[in-house]
This record gives sequence, C-alpha cells and structure tokens, in this order.
Amino acid sequence: MTKRYITNIKDGETALEEAINMFIQGAGKVSSALLGMINKAQGQIYALLFISDEPLSLDDISKRLGISKSNVSINIRLLEDFNLVRKVWIKGSRKDYYSAERVYPKKVLRDFLEKIKKTMEDAITTIERTRAKTMEAKVLLNGKGKEKIDFILSQLNLIGLFYYTANSFFDNFFAGKPINIDALRRAILNPGDFYPKGQKQS
Repeated sequence: MTKRYITNIKDGETALEEAINMFIQGAGKVSSALLGMINKAQGQIYALLFISDEPLSLDDISKRLGISKSNVSINIRLLEDFNLVRKVWIKGSRKDYYSAERVYPKKVLRDFLEKIKKTMEDAITTIERTRAKTMEAKVLLNGKGKEKIDFILSQLNLIGLFYYTANSFFDNFFAGKPINIDALRRAILNPGDFYPKGQKQS
C-alpha cells in the first residue's frame, strides 16, 4: 500500500465515523422532540442500532455512546416494550445482542401526526366551548357589551377556520381520502380568503 492510499483510507474512516456520530446525535434530538415516550438516550440507542449492519451487545452500545451499561439496559428494555428493538441470539455468545426494528420512521411519523391531530381537536373543543359561553353572554348584554362579544366571535371564527380546515385535512389523511393541500395552505397563509365577500377580517 502507498502512503497516499493509507491516508485516503484513514480519511474515509474518519469521515464515516463523523457521519455516524452526526446521525446518532441528530436522531436523539429529533426523537425526544417528536415523541414524549422516546427520550434522547433511547433515540440515540435506536439510531445506533438502526445504522449498524450487525446486532450490538449492551457493552458495544455503552462503549459507542459513552453511557453506562445500566442506563443502556434500562432504555433497551423500554425500546423493546415499544417494539422498536428486538433481542438477537448470537451463536457462541452469552451476551444479549440487539437489532433495530425498521418500522421506526413510519411509527415516528404516524405518532407525530396523531399528536398534532389531538392538539387540533383540543383547540376546536376550546373554541366551541368559548363560543357557546360567549353566545350566552350576548343574550344578556347590549350596547358596548354586544360589540365586544361580536369582536370575540369574529376572532373565534378566524382562528376556527384554521383549526377546522387542518382537522379536516388530518381526518381525510388517516381515512385514506383525498386531501386538500391548497385549502390548508390558504387557511395558514391567507385565512381572509375564507371570509364571505364584504366581510372584513378583524
């Protein structure tokens, strides 16, 4: 081997190591941000197993991530409960080895979208309860009180346009029905487009 060839190999190995570390660190942050049930350590463990072409032992994972073996063991068990990793038997070894289930990206996306949908539903419930209580007050008030109520109702209508449109988007998405991307875009960027002609946005 020439000196230049050996240098190229070392540079390549260094670059590959940096790429793996980048994926592991980034995946840990993304996992904890998207899903409350997956913490940073679990995200890093899963990312390491996901990107590894062979099963890894608790010792391997602990050494690679720089976290204690006991911490790895606890988080591995939780990942097993989530069906994100599985224990693998290696002939001739008494150690426990683990491999990643490859469903995680799909699971993350679905759980993330369901989390958003739940937030939409909670927002709609709040809007409707507020609207109902405001209408009760409108029956009892007059003058400036009614003007204030009309303003509040107009604001509820405005924010409701977004949440109802977004909720309909997710309902259709999960039901496998056609989704209207343009309507969601307009609700986010130009909610005034949904107002009847002649009615001003407050």
